[in-house]
Amino acid sequence: MRKENINVLTIGKYIWQLLLLSRPEWGFIFSQVALMVALLYQLPIGSLITSSVSIFLFSMGHFSLNGYYDKQSDALNPRGLSLRNPLTNSSQLQKHHIIIWIILIWTLLIPLNLIMVPNSLSQPKLFLGFIAFTIGMTGSILYSVPPFKFKARPILDILVTFLIVGLFIPFYIGLLGPSTFVEFNLIGLGIILNIILISGIHLPTMLIDFDTDQKIGDKTTAVFLGKKKARYLTASVVIIRVFLLIVLNLHLMNIGLLISNWTPFILGIIEIIAVYNLLSRQDQEGALLLYRTIIITSGGGAVIFGLLYSPALLVAYGL
Repeated sequence: MRKENINVLTIGKYIWQLLLLSRPEWGFIFSQVALMVALLYQLPIGSLITSSVSIFLFSMGHFSLNGYYDKQSDALNPRGLSLRNPLTNSSQLQKHHIIIWIILIWTLLIPLNLIMVPNSLSQPKLFLGFIAFTIGMTGSILYSVPPFKFKARPILDILVTFLIVGLFIPFYIGLLGPSTFVEFNLIGLGIILNIILISGIHLPTMLIDFDTDQKIGDKTTAVFLGKKKARYLTASVVIIRVFLLIVLNLHLMNIGLLISNWTPFILGIIEIIAVYNLLSRQDQEGALLLYRTIIITSGGGAVIFGLLYSPALLVAYGL
């Protein structure tokens, strides 16, 4: 009996460490991106739910893979950010545990989409869905896994992030409607929306790992540019985001979408301020706590806010 209890406790510990490794707070943010694009495409309620859950699961697999190959950098981080990666704290997780975990998570996507997506068994949808997830998973491997590890190569780190978030998510969600695909002009808007949502997050997070990335030789875009230029680039991206949001909102002319699209932008600004606060404060532990709190609340809050507005949008669209 005692041996069985120990085994149960061990399995529970492994699962908890795998959940930490998969960075669920970022899953909230990615789900929010998916939700906003699904609302833009005017999808049925089942497809709205499927898009958010699927992208959450995909994100968990992506960050589990990234966390495994990022353990050296995270272990050296002087700001205590190694706490976000259980592999830096005498974890018993092995490579095969993480591979099995990722396979299980991504395998769950198959029954979820077959059950929830209209006409999912039609040949065009099966083929296009396979292509969409191949793009996303290939992007994850290129981003994190040596010898590719594009996250350690300037400009390529941003381009692969765009491949995953900018292209994979809108094209995948485009398959979730009753027809084979949404209109191409909406796909274009979805890509623009994703650029807006993610562009202000990626660069600041690279700045957090600037010193450790430099130590281990990971030449991210932030390391390549230097802290000062990277901050200027972040500020420029914020200005571009404002411009794109204004253009997008003028095109949509819908109060619900207008509010829900500006919400992640405001939260993104708060997140950037939290990053700069983390980089500049002497009280690193307090700054870290503030940063992680804002990341989790902004990601989860944006999803909740989007869901609160979705009934009004669904009524407006007659879905």
